[in-house]
Amino acid sequence: MKAKQVIMVVLLATTVGLVGLQQANARADEQDSGGSPRHFHKLDDATKAKIEKFRADTKDLRKQMAVKRAEQIALIRRDSPDIEAVRKTSGELFDLRIAMMEKAKTAELFMFAKRDDKDGSNTEKHSKIGIFFTDTKELRKQLFVKRAEQQSLMHSKTLDTEALAKISGEVFDLKTTLQEKAKEAGLPRHSHRKGWGRHHQGWQFS
Repeated sequence: MKAKQVIMVVLLATTVGLVGLQQANARADEQDSGGSPRHFHKLDDATKAKIEKFRADTKDLRKQMAVKRAEQIALIRRDSPDIEAVRKTSGELFDLRIAMMEKAKTAELFMFAKRDDKDGSNTEKHSKIGIFFTDTKELRKQLFVKRAEQQSLMHSKTLDTEALAKISGEVFDLKTTLQEKAKEAGLPRHSHRKGWGRHHQGWQFS
């Protein structure tokens, strides 16, 4: 991994975290609780200092995220799901993570790698991505919440197949709508699944 790619991964891991429920694993736990990202030691001293200041400034917000995420997981894993509670908690978690991303932007820690950008095509693509994120925030929030509802129903000991089918259909429709909007925005399909896209809020479509 080249230097600029390393910096990109470190900054995204430090500031944003993963949002897919299927990625609610140790790496997300580390990011929400303020653990050190991989490759941090490869950054220059000025960037390290900027990251450390950002982490200190967002300590309370990161704590809220960690607590809210734990609440979400606990609700999802209940034998008898409380869909309304899952919906409310998931929406609050999404908002907290968006707030974290905005603070990262303000601190100039939210960036994309721009290597091999001689013709400016990457810069143009990143600009489109920024606009796409803004324009689809509410749609991505709906998808994030619906996914949590879907997982909650799947964990239930008394599976409601009709309700699960309904939610699964809604998740599919939201994913399809996001894919269509990404296409309209001129974003390549492969960007939805690999690379930096995995680290952004609600970018997952599958």
